[in-house]
Amino acid sequence: AGEFRRGDQRGGGEYANSIERDRTRAMQLMRQAQPIVEGDDLTTNDQGNFYRQFATTVEFQRNGNQAWQLQDLTDLDTLPDYEKGYSYGGGENKGAPVDSEGRPIYHTVPESYEAATSDGQRWRWCLTRMGQLTPALQAEADLTFADFQQSQFGVQTMRQWGIILPRADQGDGDMDESGPYALHTLGEDETIARLANGVKRFTMPDEFNPVRIYQQLAAGESGYAERSHAALAQIFEDRQQYPRAAEWWRKSIQRFKDDQSKSKQARLDQIIGNWGTFEQVQTQAAGSGATVEFRFRNARQATFTAQAINVDQLLADVKSYLKSNPKQLDWNQLQIDNLGYRLVEQNERKYLGAQVADWSLDLEPRPEHFDRRITVTTPLQKAGAYLVTGKLQDGNTSRVILWLDDTAIVKKQLNGQLLYYVGDASTGKPVGKANVEFFGWRQERLPDTKNRFRVVTENFAESTDAEGMILPDAKLLNDDFQWIAIARTDSGRFAHLGFSGVWYGHYHDQHYHDTKIITITDRPVYRPDQKVQFKFWMRETRYDLEDGDRFANLKFTVRIHDPQGTEVFQQVYTTDEFGGLSGEYALPPEAMLGQYRLAIDHAHGVGGGGSFRVEEYKKPEFEVLVEAPSEPVQLGDTVTATVRAKYYFGAPVTNATAKIKVERTPHDARWYPAMPWDWLYGEGYWWFAPDYAWYRGFARWGCLAPRPFWFPWHPDPPELVLDREVAIGEDGSVEIEIDTALAKALHGDQDHRYSITAEVVDASRRTIVGTGEVLVAREPFRVFVWTDRGHYRIGDTVHARFQARTLDGQG
Repeated sequence: AGEFRRGDQRGGGEYANSIERDRTRAMQLMRQAQPIVEGDDLTTNDQGNFYRQFATTVEFQRNGNQAWQLQDLTDLDTLPDYEKGYSYGGGENKGAPVDSEGRPIYHTVPESYEAATSDGQRWRWCLTRMGQLTPALQAEADLTFADFQQSQFGVQTMRQWGIILPRADQGDGDMDESGPYALHTLGEDETIARLANGVKRFTMPDEFNPVRIYQQLAAGESGYAERSHAALAQIFEDRQQYPRAAEWWRKSIQRFKDDQSKSKQARLDQIIGNWGTFEQVQTQAAGSGATVEFRFRNARQATFTAQAINVDQLLADVKSYLKSNPKQLDWNQLQIDNLGYRLVEQNERKYLGAQVADWSLDLEPRPEHFDRRITVTTPLQKAGAYLVTGKLQDGNTSRVILWLDDTAIVKKQLNGQLLYYVGDASTGKPVGKANVEFFGWRQERLPDTKNRFRVVTENFAESTDAEGMILPDAKLLNDDFQWIAIARTDSGRFAHLGFSGVWYGHYHDQHYHDTKIITITDRPVYRPDQKVQFKFWMRETRYDLEDGDRFANLKFTVRIHDPQGTEVFQQVYTTDEFGGLSGEYALPPEAMLGQYRLAIDHAHGVGGGGSFRVEEYKKPEFEVLVEAPSEPVQLGDTVTATVRAKYYFGAPVTNATAKIKVERTPHDARWYPAMPWDWLYGEGYWWFAPDYAWYRGFARWGCLAPRPFWFPWHPDPPELVLDREVAIGEDGSVEIEIDTALAKALHGDQDHRYSITAEVVDASRRTIVGTGEVLVAREPFRVFVWTDRGHYRIGDTVHARFQARTLDGQG
C-alpha cells in the first residue's frame, strides 16, 4: 500500500478518502476522554458541550440519505482502511429503516454508552447526557432529535422521493375522508412517511413523535421556542391542516412578534387571506361562450372585467420595429404571444382598448382554507384577444389573456412546398378569398464587421382559393427568414400564425441496398472443453436482387477473440454457393470465462460477426419461488406474496437472508380481435383510428391504437415500492405485503403490474434469485367493442361485436 497524504498532491497517485477512518478515530478519542469529562475537574457547561460534540461525531455522515447507517454499531477497536475515490456523503435514499416486522426503527436511549447496540443508541445517549449535565442544553438536544425524526418520518419524505399525493386543496369537490393517504385526516400522533418497505401510515409514540417534541419546546422558555412554532406551522401546512398551521403562525406572532419583512404574517395571509388565480387557458372558438378556470380560497365574491386588446396595432408595431432596422434587437418587442407579460409587467397599456364586459360572481369557499376550482362563464362572444381581470373582495387581483378565434391558419409541409390553409375555427370549413399577408425578417452581419448587424425584412400577400389554401412561391417565402402569416377577410375575420421558420423538404423513396452478415452458434453459452459450432452467411440485400450471390465461393478468415481481446482462433474458409460457411472451435479445458467475439475479416467489402459466452456451470442446490396471486387483484387492496426457498432434496433453506425488491409499473392490457393477417403484420394491424386522448373520459373507456414494435416508446421508469433485506423463516419462507392503496391514490386511472424479485443467500453464501409478479386492476374486467367497418352509409347495417376480458387476458 502507498502513503496516504491529505490535500491536493502532484506527481501521480490515486484519490482516496479517510471519511470513515477519521470518524472512527474521532469516536475513539472522544471515548478515551469520557472518564476525564465525567470527573470533577470540568464545569457542567464544559461537560455538556463535550457530549454535544460527541453526539455530532457519532452522527457525522449518518444523517439525510445516510441515516440508515445509524443501525450499525461502529467497531472502535479497529480503524477502517482508506477508501478509494471521493466520498460524496450522499447515496440513494431508501427511506427510513424498518425491522423484520416492517415497523419503523426508533433509536432508543440505552442505560449506558457501553450498553448501546447501535450508533443510533450511542447518539441518543450522548444527547441525553448533554441535557443531564447541562440543563441549559436540554432544549437544544430535544430540538436536534425532533429535527432528525421529522427528516425521517415527516410527510415531506414522500415528496423527496418524487411521490406527490393528491392534494385536498386542489379539487372542486368534497374531501376524501376515507383514504389512508388523505393527509388532512392525520392525527397528531400519526404520520405518512416513505419507509424502506414503502409509503406507510402509522402511529408514532410520543417519545419519537416530532410534533409532540416541538410542542413541548414551543411551550417552554428556551431560545428554541420560536423556531419550534415555525416548525409546527410548517408541519401542519405539509399535512394540509391549514387551520392548525394558521394557529401556530398567530401564536408565534403574538408571542415573538414578526420580523422586519413580515414573513410570518405573509405565511399566515397565504392561509387565511382571500386568494384567487386564473388557471392556464387555451384558445377557444368565438361565439360559443368562452370560459376560464379560476381557483380561489376563502373568498365569497369576485368581480371580473374584460378589456379588448388591439392585436392589429400590436402586429403593426412589430412590423414597424423590424423595418426600422434596430441596431440591437429587443426580443421582448417580438413576443406576440406573450401579451400578458407585456401588458401587466411592462405596462404597455396602449394596446388595451375599451372595457367590453364586467360581471360579478358569488363564491362558495371550501372549509378549512382549501382551494376550490370553478369554471367561470364569460359574456365574451366576439373573436379577438381580451385581458380578463378577476378581483376578489378583500383579496388579490389576477389576470389572464383570453383568445377567441373565428378563423385559424394551419401550415403543412408538402413535397418541396408549404401549404397554408385558412379555415373556420369552429367547423374547419375553408375560408376563401382571404387576404394572407406574409411578413418575414432575418438578422445578418454587416460585411467587414464583427459585431454589427442589420435586420432585413420582406413582405408580400396572396389570397386563398375557394378551398382556403395557398401554396406560396418558395422564391418569395425564403427559408432563412422568420415568417408571420396574417389572414384578413372583408367580413372582418382575422387570424395570424408565427413567427416561425419554414423548411422545404422533399419526399423520396428509400433505396434499400445493403450488405448483411448473419452469424449463429449452436448455443449461446458453453462450458470449457466444449466444442463451439458456428455458421456465417454473407448476402447482398436489395428489393430487386437477382438469383445468385456475389459472396459465393470466396475465401474469408474467421477469427475468435477471448474476453481480454486475445486472438485464440484463426482459420480460412471458402463460402458455398449461397455465400455461407461453417466451422467449429474446441474450447480448451482452461478456457477463460466471459464473452468471446467471433468475426470474419473485412475482405471483399464485408465484415462483422457475433459473440458467445463461456461460463462454468454449477448446479444450483436450492430454488427460490415467489408465490403471488395468479389472478388480478383489485386496486386498493393489500397483496400478500410468499417467498419460498427450498433445497432440491426437499428441505427448506434456513439460516438465510432474502433481499426483496418490489417495483410497480403501469400495465396496458390492449387487445384486438384476431384478423387474417395477424401472423404477418401483428395484432391490430387493421386499426387506423387515432387515439382521442383529449376527449373527456377516453383514458377510462377508449380503445388505444396498437403500438408497432418498431415505434419508439419511452415508458416511465418503474417505481420502487419495497426494498428490504429480511431473514428467512424456519420453514424457508418469508411473507411480504404490498399495499396498493398508494397506487390507487396516485394512479387510480391505470392498471398496474407489481414485479417481485427475491435474492436469497444461504449460509454457504450461494445466491439464487426468484421472480414473480401480480396484476392489479382498477376494474374487474373491460369490455372491448369493434365493428366490421370504420365508415357506413345511411341504411347500412352495422355489425358490432363485444368481448369482456380480465386484465390477465382471460375472456
